[in-house]
Amino acid sequence: MELEGPLRRFETLQSLGIERLEDAHDDAVLRVWQRCNDYFHGNPYKWFNPMEEVLLTVGASYFGDTACHLDLSQWATDPTWNGLPDVVRKRLTSEDVEFLLTQLRSERIALLLLNGRAVVDTFCSVLKGQLESVGTIADRSVTTKIYVGTFGNARVVGWSTNLQSSFGVTKELRSQLAQRVAELVS
Repeated sequence: MELEGPLRRFETLQSLGIERLEDAHDDAVLRVWQRCNDYFHGNPYKWFNPMEEVLLTVGASYFGDTACHLDLSQWATDPTWNGLPDVVRKRLTSEDVEFLLTQLRSERIALLLLNGRAVVDTFCSVLKGQLESVGTIADRSVTTKIYVGTFGNARVVGWSTNLQSSFGVTKELRSQLAQRVAELVS
């Protein structure tokens, strides 16, 4: 069942009143674009909250319109990314790499944060980004490697633990990571 009204996160074919994306008129495309731009002012997934702590330490915010979320693949998946077979993840990222590169090249992105081993690895393998290891942070159960680099004009900081989906991520680890990212960016 689709979310309706203020609960809706994105436009759908049904909400646009069309049967196929190819049938979308300019006004429907504008509605899709506006919904994406206003995502964090609607009903965003709480999944983004752990990243907000890191963003705030570098003066950015999803909810303050000073940060954006970019995906390796533009498609929502079921099962979620980690549940997909490796061959499917590779196909999705290779098919969408040009779209992601266009986003990275066309926007004035000053800082690119890479959240988790899969994103770090894909940045290096698919986007041909170069990263240098600059140490680790740890709490009781999780050790996270930290990486830095550049991509175009953007400073890149990445870490090996996915803040939203890795087992054992604590508030303490998120706080340490946010502090370390702030140090690396300043």
